[in-house]
Amino acid sequence: MKKARTKNSIIRLLSFTICLTMLLTLSACGGAEYYFSDFSENSADMSGVTSVISSNQSYRGELAGSNDCVIPVKDATNLSDDFKLNSSGALLVDITKNKLISSKNIYEKLYPASLTKLATALVCLKYGNLDDDVTVSYTAAHLNTPGAKLCYLSEGDVVNFKVLLTSFIVYSGNDAGVALAEHISGTEGEFVKLMNKELKKIGAVDTNFVNSHGLPDDNHYTSVYDMYLIMNELLKYDTFNEIAAIDSYKAEFKDASGKPVSKVYENTNRYLIGEKELPANVTILASKTGTTFAAGSCLALTVSGKKGHNYIAILMKAGSSDILYDEMTKLLKQVS
Repeated sequence: MKKARTKNSIIRLLSFTICLTMLLTLSACGGAEYYFSDFSENSADMSGVTSVISSNQSYRGELAGSNDCVIPVKDATNLSDDFKLNSSGALLVDITKNKLISSKNIYEKLYPASLTKLATALVCLKYGNLDDDVTVSYTAAHLNTPGAKLCYLSEGDVVNFKVLLTSFIVYSGNDAGVALAEHISGTEGEFVKLMNKELKKIGAVDTNFVNSHGLPDDNHYTSVYDMYLIMNELLKYDTFNEIAAIDSYKAEFKDASGKPVSKVYENTNRYLIGEKELPANVTILASKTGTTFAAGSCLALTVSGKKGHNYIAILMKAGSSDILYDEMTKLLKQVS
């Protein structure tokens, strides 16, 4: 028995050493240094118990892959004096080369508004079945919060999961978000618990969400960097890449009586609907907007630019929609 325990201890120590060596030799954006902070000798799966620390900024969760740009706190803002942005937070990363380009206050606590829906979509794509039919509940159909953007679903509507998810992302309907959350987890509250857990796994440790759609709450917050992690994770899903840059969408489903319903939803992104012009040679691959009084105007994009590189660009808490798009255009000119 003693020999078995000794053998197991040696195996655990070797596993820890190998993982530690791998972590220390990872090539990361910003030249961050990593180490384990909560290794447990009783843990059989090393990837599930690690914490990555980068210049005092902690990312708890599974062992990070090479597809995330880990940015040390010292680079949380790297804008030059002649490149100023009024938005509270900003980030531009070359995700083809895994290289930081521009950043401003990327670890600051900010309200996300409907950028929350990116996290909801991530959980839906991980746990949902695109072929399911979703029956809209009374709760989802009766969101009466002032300022809530709605797809105007009715109780008893039966909507295909993918149709509902597409409408949710394109038009940013909060009622669709509640319907999706209830379908996945039974209640929105249980869904949010699952969502926060999943976000911690990808390193989004500065985020806490209390709903599936982003309506204001003091305990509903994130950071620019966490939104980057969420967007980067979403790009692994073909369905998200398929639906996240649609300029308008015709949703077809049935009401409670079985009668066909058809609704057309226009994207909330002013670039996609032609109200704002993108810099030359920039193409939107995925996007999500968000606006509330507390959050200001927010926008998260994945774009293609020069030399065939792809980029994630995020602005949060701009003072107005016009400022948001003017500053996003300024940010994107660096890649055009």
